[in-house]
Amino acid sequence: MTAKRTPLHLERPSFWTESNDSEAWFRALDAIQHAAAAKAQTGTPRTVAERCLVGIIAWRGATGLFGAFRRQGRWLLPGVGLVASDEAGHWDLTDAAQGLLHTWKESPSDALAGLATYLVRESPWLRLLLLRVQAGDWELVNWVDARRGRAGLIVGSSLRLWNQSEPESWFVGLEQETAAPWLARTKCNTLAYDPDLLKRKRSKDNLSLSPLTAPLHLLEAVGWLTGQGEFRLPNELMADLLGQASPAETLESLTRRYADGRGFVPAEPVLRELLAVFGVSPPADAFAGWMDALINQSVQHGALELLDEEPGQARHGRGLQADRSRKLVRWVVHPEFNDIFQNEWPALESQLELKR
Repeated sequence: MTAKRTPLHLERPSFWTESNDSEAWFRALDAIQHAAAAKAQTGTPRTVAERCLVGIIAWRGATGLFGAFRRQGRWLLPGVGLVASDEAGHWDLTDAAQGLLHTWKESPSDALAGLATYLVRESPWLRLLLLRVQAGDWELVNWVDARRGRAGLIVGSSLRLWNQSEPESWFVGLEQETAAPWLARTKCNTLAYDPDLLKRKRSKDNLSLSPLTAPLHLLEAVGWLTGQGEFRLPNELMADLLGQASPAETLESLTRRYADGRGFVPAEPVLRELLAVFGVSPPADAFAGWMDALINQSVQHGALELLDEEPGQARHGRGLQADRSRKLVRWVVHPEFNDIFQNEWPALESQLELKR
């Protein structure tokens, strides 16, 4: 039996509209935080942006702040998830966004590096560009001229698409590499465009790679892109991008990204994303069996130290051993986790085979 194909629909790339003003997103986050504190913010990302961000940033650049949401039976992903919707449909800043905003108010330069790191990990569009350039399919040329001009990144001149040049093929073969965390969060197993995206007339709202000029400005500002158009990402980010990080390194990275101010993380979402990074998004029952076995073996062999456990909310998923009082955990990951992860992999694959 073939598993049902459930697509996550991407919107056009959306970042801050003045390419060299990445702090516009911080000002926008600050405004949304204050608006959400005064009154619950509901509706689509566009309506929230038009309500809260007048005079701060155009909605075309603001929608990139928002994470996945359901509309008319489809999962849509307009941006990078710094603003997320809860079960009641209320939009507010995520923990990661609150951390970045706090850092921006204390140290803007550190906040820019934090935002750059976040985008490399979370933006399917930026990851697509980086991976295609790394593979030699695409080439960034004349970057100095591109960042000086109003037009920015232009396919055919400053960005040459040698392979996978048609929009329908841009993400083919790179679905997991570009969007594994989002596929895990939405329980989707493939990527697609918003159905009407390719039908839009040529305008500022159609499908174009030119909005990626903005994050490239940011990468250059933090020293990860040279004036000659060469990427120099930190080793940890490059390993994440290319899928070269070990399971233990990946879990440590996810733990840092999800941890609240006290160091607690939601076990199920973190472990779901860990699997997604390695190319698997199993159904609930298969995941539950794998999660329980992985935790049991990891704790028994000292690969994971469980320091503390707490109840959580519905969005935090199942707890350890399906215990609601153990949804949030503080743990320490040790290198031995790599072996445990590999040992539990065959059992997971067997469960998935039975589902097909």
